[in-house]
Amino acid sequence: MADAKTFEKLLDLRDREKQTAQKDYKLSVEHFEDVASEMYLLLKKKEDAEVAYQREIGETPASVGNLTFHSEYIAKLKTKISSMQTAVGNARRDMEAKQDKLTAAYVETKKFERMIERKKEKQQAIIKAEESKQMDEISTVQFNKNRDW
Repeated sequence: MADAKTFEKLLDLRDREKQTAQKDYKLSVEHFEDVASEMYLLLKKKEDAEVAYQREIGETPASVGNLTFHSEYIAKLKTKISSMQTAVGNARRDMEAKQDKLTAAYVETKKFERMIERKKEKQQAIIKAEESKQMDEISTVQFNKNRDW
């Protein structure tokens, strides 16, 4: 079985992969936030335009040109919002996929940390057993020397 140094090298590799996954996840979160903020602004514009349209309708001398302008503007906003919903969904899926990768990287890193810990514990146990064995041999030799006197 490989020694702890080998596992530590593999741990370093897994740790670099984890750091890369963290960066990717952070970038995907930022992208999602940007797209979602853009979507929010479009929804806010649409809401304001609808309020303005209702106010325009409520006025008695509303011109047909203004009503047409408002309805066309609202229709364009609805089209943009529809496409933004797709973009937000894609950004969310990308972010979730990156989060899954990050979680997997954390798990892999933790596995190697545990393997290293166990390997070192085994090595310590072997060293302790060797020391105990040597102490027993020394004690036996000393006992035999003292018996010979």
